[in-house]
Amino acid sequence: MAEIDNLKTMILALCEKNGWIWKSHIESVVRYSLELADKLDSDKKVVELAAWLHDIEKLEGKRENHHITGAKKAEKILKTMNYPEETIEKVKHCILTHSSDKNYPPKTIEAKIVASADALSHFDNFLALAHSCAVRGESIKETKQSLSRKYESCWDKLMPEAKIMADTKYNAIKLILGEKQVLDKRRL
Repeated sequence: MAEIDNLKTMILALCEKNGWIWKSHIESVVRYSLELADKLDSDKKVVELAAWLHDIEKLEGKRENHHITGAKKAEKILKTMNYPEETIEKVKHCILTHSSDKNYPPKTIEAKIVASADALSHFDNFLALAHSCAVRGESIKETKQSLSRKYESCWDKLMPEAKIMADTKYNAIKLILGEKQVLDKRRL
């Protein structure tokens, strides 16, 4: 337990350097990972470690192939914490496969959980993602297109159990983006 606390402290310190949205994202991924791990009776230790470490490289400013370099970085960190090799390999697989890179599909239930939790976290951060589009100078039309692509990608990444968790938020976002009509039965 102390190892997780040390890891959490390290990751939250990196989040603090990168802005509030990172803390929100990482904590959301951890929360959803543990929730799904409970529902699906999977290895909670692997899921939690991978959730805390999944974006370690992004937090250190390395966005390109962050899932590949992040898996290697996680291995180094976990070795210094004396985790068993089997646990390290499972965590590395979760990190390597959490993004939407088709070359690295998740093969274990733990990897599918972390990938889904990563996508679920974005449903909690709609306004932050819209704000980042504005900061990049995108027009309203471009922002809608960017967000539409992002949320379709997130939805496609979700395992069935996670789709149930995200359904209401997904439909609300689609409605906000003007892509889905919702019939209000009270008006009938």
